[in-house]
Amino acid sequence: MRRPAWLLPIAALALALEGAAEKTVLVITADQSDYVLAAGGTIAAMMAEGATGYLIRVTNDEKDSWDLTPEETARRARLESEEAARILGLREVISLGYRAGELGGVSPTELRDRLMFYIRLHRPSVLFIPNPYAHYVEVLDRFYTGQAAEEARRAATLENFQPPYTVAGLKPHFVPELYYYAQPVDPRRREPEGPPTFVPQPKVVDISKTIDRKLRAAKALKTANYSLAMRIRERLEQTSRRLPLLDTVNEAAVERLVEINVRKLGEIGAQGTGFRYAEEFHYAGPDYRIPSSYRD
Repeated sequence: MRRPAWLLPIAALALALEGAAEKTVLVITADQSDYVLAAGGTIAAMMAEGATGYLIRVTNDEKDSWDLTPEETARRARLESEEAARILGLREVISLGYRAGELGGVSPTELRDRLMFYIRLHRPSVLFIPNPYAHYVEVLDRFYTGQAAEEARRAATLENFQPPYTVAGLKPHFVPELYYYAQPVDPRRREPEGPPTFVPQPKVVDISKTIDRKLRAAKALKTANYSLAMRIRERLEQTSRRLPLLDTVNEAAVERLVEINVRKLGEIGAQGTGFRYAEEFHYAGPDYRIPSSYRD
C-alpha cells in the first residue's frame, strides 16, 4: 500500500539518521564571505571531526573589488573562495555563476531546482543556508539564496519535484539537520520563536578551538577584504573622520582589519554563554516538525 505523503519526510528522516555516522555537510552561500564570517568556525569543527563538506557558491562576487574589472574580480574571487574553503576543510567548491546583486531577477524556481540537484547528489546530513528571516541584512542575494535553499531542502524529499532527477538516479533525500546562519546584527536573534519541535530555535556553537582557522579562511578573501578596507576609509574621509589603521592601506593593515572583524563577531556571538568565541544559528534538527506521537 502506498504510504501517505506526510509520512515520506519521516521515513526519509529515519534513513538519514541510520547513516548519520558518515556525515556529509553541504554549505550554501550567496557570496564568498558570508558563510565564512557567520559559520566558518562551526564548519571547520565538523570537518576536523571527519565530515566531508561541499560548498555551493551562488554568485560570482564580481562587484566586490576596488579598481578591478568585473571579469578580473570574478576570477580572483573564485580562486580565493576555493582557498578559503580548503582552509576550512571543505572538499569542493561549486560555483553556480550568477551575477552578484542580481538574484532578484532570477527565477526562484530555477535557483531552487539547481540547489535541489546538489542536495540529491551529495545527500548531506547537515545543511547550512543563509537565514532568509534575518533582519537588517542589506545584501538581498542572501535573502534570495536562503529562501531558495530552504525550499530546495523540502523539495528534495518529494519525488514529483523534477522527476528527471529521479530517472537519472538522484533519488529523494531528506536533510535531518539544518543550520540557518547570519552575522549577528539583530538584537532579537536569540529569542525563541515558538515550540522547539516545530520552529527552528536559537543555537550557539563554541568556536574557540577553530577561530584561528576561520580567521585564516577570512584572510584568504584578499580582493574583497581590500575592497572593504578602501570603502571604509572612503566613508570615513567623507565624514571627516579617521581610522589610523587605514592611513596606509597595505596587506598588513587589511589583515589586521579582518582579524578585528572576525574576533569581534565571535565575541558578540559568545555574549552571555561563557565561551570566548561563538557562532549563532537558528537550528532545525531531527525533531523539527516531527510530532512526538510519530516518534514514540
